[in-house]
Amino acid sequence: MKTKHVLIAALAVIVALVIGFIFILRSQRTELEEEKAVLVNQQRDIMEEELTKLAAEYDIQYKKLSAGQGEQKFSLATDSLISQILAERAKVEQLQKELKASKATSAKRIDQLSREVTTLRNVLRTYVVQIDSLQATNERLRAENTEVKENYNRVTSQAQQLSNEKAHLSDRVKLAAKLDATAISVTPIDKRGKHTKSLSKVVNLQIRFTISKNVTAEVGEKTFYCRITQPNDELLVKAGAGTFAFEGKQIPYSIRREIEYNGEETPLVMYWPVEESLQSGTYQLRIFADGNLIGSASFSL
Repeated sequence: MKTKHVLIAALAVIVALVIGFIFILRSQRTELEEEKAVLVNQQRDIMEEELTKLAAEYDIQYKKLSAGQGEQKFSLATDSLISQILAERAKVEQLQKELKASKATSAKRIDQLSREVTTLRNVLRTYVVQIDSLQATNERLRAENTEVKENYNRVTSQAQQLSNEKAHLSDRVKLAAKLDATAISVTPIDKRGKHTKSLSKVVNLQIRFTISKNVTAEVGEKTFYCRITQPNDELLVKAGAGTFAFEGKQIPYSIRREIEYNGEETPLVMYWPVEESLQSGTYQLRIFADGNLIGSASFSL
């Protein structure tokens, strides 16, 4: 009987111990679950912060490329790199949405996300290296382009200066080569070859002038043209008379004469045969050669 009581007491003790042990296990399990939940939340918060930083870094690299592309400084390969960065940035955004949508994300998923973030960061590092390389190349090319432009502008400026000097020299040569008619006189002549003051007796207008010495002018056969304008501004011209070039136009002349010019001072005499009624008043005489006006004078009849 005594043994039976001992067994019952021992069994009671064992049951109490088992119950106590189970209680302790459950309590520890609850504490572990709570600690695990806290740890997961901490990891999720850390992951959210990490993804925010990673997104910002991708944005920075994208801005670098898009700014460079806007200036058209990078190569066409940049388009592909931009597309890749945008794709990786979209992955970061997707992970951010997942973390915000699920507050009870498991430790296993957190671990998976951590590995994905590590991969995204490693990919970003490769992009940073490529972008920095592109920017370095871009800076070098920009410097080279600046130097080339400066050299081009300098050469262009020098060429323009030489062209201006050449043009100025050419103008001076042309001016120096221009003939000059001096000592111009017009004398009304009667039929006996004498000077007359009577308009009704004038049969010729004798035009005298001297071509000055000019060692710069081209020698050889030259044609001299005279235009005689009446007091009413009408040109004295014979029927069938020709024209000559002056300032881009063909204009008629009154009389002309061809001579062999040798660069020395050369006197010339030209005659206008009077076949019309002369007006009383002031006449204008202009002399041309080589497409230039080389002398002018006025005379009265």
